[in-house]
Amino acid sequence: MIDWPSHIRATGLRSTRQRVATLESLAGLPHATADELLNQVRQSLPAITIQSIYTVVQSLVDVGLVRKLEFGPTAARFEIQHFDNHHHVHCRVCGRIEDVPCQHGSAPCMSPVETHGMVIDTADVVYHGTCTSCLDALDHPTVGDTKVSA
Repeated sequence: MIDWPSHIRATGLRSTRQRVATLESLAGLPHATADELLNQVRQSLPAITIQSIYTVVQSLVDVGLVRKLEFGPTAARFEIQHFDNHHHVHCRVCGRIEDVPCQHGSAPCMSPVETHGMVIDTADVVYHGTCTSCLDALDHPTVGDTKVSA
């Protein structure tokens, strides 16, 4: 079990019950939305609000303990920052997100032709597509469903 209070204090933040509960929830629920985190954290802190979740998560993003993932118009997702240089695969239909190891291992895994004077330390890669479950559902619509074309 990770000693979250020590990790939090090492960033200069105070270790609060809300921050610890949020990190514990993210450890078991990677790629969670704020609403999913709210439901999980409420199991130990029933009075916590969605605004508190947003405030806590942003403070953890700001100090590098949590990574914010944004994939277009859908709700942002959050995961514990592991610094393992992994990427993501995202289903456009159901929103499922999975980790994908980097092909090259070390960061940055890609180098742009032009850096515009910046020192590049990270390259975020997201593969977008449709998962096999969603493809099966699209190929075999149930009664009342209409087949969606991409």
